[in-house]
Amino acid sequence: DERGTALIALLGLMRFAAAPLSSALLFLAATLLPAQARTTRPILFGPSGRISRARTKSVSCSAESSSRLASRRSSLGGLVGSTALLFGLKDRLAAADDASTELSANSDKFVTFSSGKPAPVLCTQAKEGMKKRRGIIDVSDTSIFERTECSLGGYVTKTPYTLKAPEYFEPLTGYFNGGPDPAGFLDMRLETAAFGGDRPVTIVVSDGKTPDRKNYPWIGKSSITELGNPEEFLKVFAPQLSVSEKFVSSEEIDGVTYYRYLLYKQAANYNNRKVISAAVYNGDLVTCVGLASEANWEKAKPVLLEVVNSFR
Repeated sequence: DERGTALIALLGLMRFAAAPLSSALLFLAATLLPAQARTTRPILFGPSGRISRARTKSVSCSAESSSRLASRRSSLGGLVGSTALLFGLKDRLAAADDASTELSANSDKFVTFSSGKPAPVLCTQAKEGMKKRRGIIDVSDTSIFERTECSLGGYVTKTPYTLKAPEYFEPLTGYFNGGPDPAGFLDMRLETAAFGGDRPVTIVVSDGKTPDRKNYPWIGKSSITELGNPEEFLKVFAPQLSVSEKFVSSEEIDGVTYYRYLLYKQAANYNNRKVISAAVYNGDLVTCVGLASEANWEKAKPVLLEVVNSFR
C-alpha cells in the first residue's frame, strides 16, 4: 500500500543515496506517510545496523483518502526509492572504477631473476653489426635488438643473488664475454620502456668495480658495516658522488646487512634518480641499482623501490 511503498523508498534512500540528496529526499519521503505511521521507535537498516530515529515534528495531514491521492503518493514514493537506488548504483560503479584503476596500478606480475639460472623471460640482444652501437638503448627497437633465451649473472661476481621485477623488464645479453654490457662491468642489466619518458628505466647489478679505481676496500670484509655507517660507506663506494638529495637506511635480513639509498641529482638528459641496495657477502660487494630519469621517475618509483628492496 502507500505506506509500505513510502517506507521502502525511505529505506532505499537511507541505504544508497549520497548524503546531500539523502537529506532532501528523506524529508520528501517522510511527508508521504500519514502522521500515525511516523514513530519514535528506532528503525534498523543496512548491514551496519545503524539507528535512525524519525522526526516527530507535527505535519498537517489532509483527511482526503481518495484513490487518486493514494496513487499519487504511491508513485511519488516509488520515484524516491528509484532515485535513491540509481544514485546508489552510480556511487557503486564509481567505486568499482576506482578499485579497478588501483588494481591495474598494482597488478604487475613480478618474476624472480636469479644469477646463474635461466632468465624467467626472453632476453634482449643486439643483432649482428649492432653491438658496438652507442647511445640510449631502446629494447623495443626491433631493427637493432632481437629476443633470445639466456642465463643470468656470473660475469663479474660469483656471489649468488636474486631480485624480483615485473616481467616486462628485459635482461640484456650477448655483449662483452656474453654479458649484459659492452664494457663488461655489469653482472645483470634489465631494461624497460614501459614507463615512457626520454630513456628506459634500468636495473643493474655489479660488484662495484670500475676502470677508474684500483682500491676496493670491501674486498675480504665479512659485512658492509665494517666499512662504516651508510653515509660513510657511500663515500667509500662513490668518492666523487655529488647529489642534490639523498635518503639512507639499513636493514639486516638473514644475517646480511643491506645499505639502501635514494639519490637525486639535478640534471637534464640523464638518469638522475637512483635507488640502491648494497651488501658485502663473503668478502664481495654486490649492488643492485635502479635508474630512472626525471621524465619517468614518478611512474617508475614504486616499482623500482620494490625491485631494489627485493634484492638478496
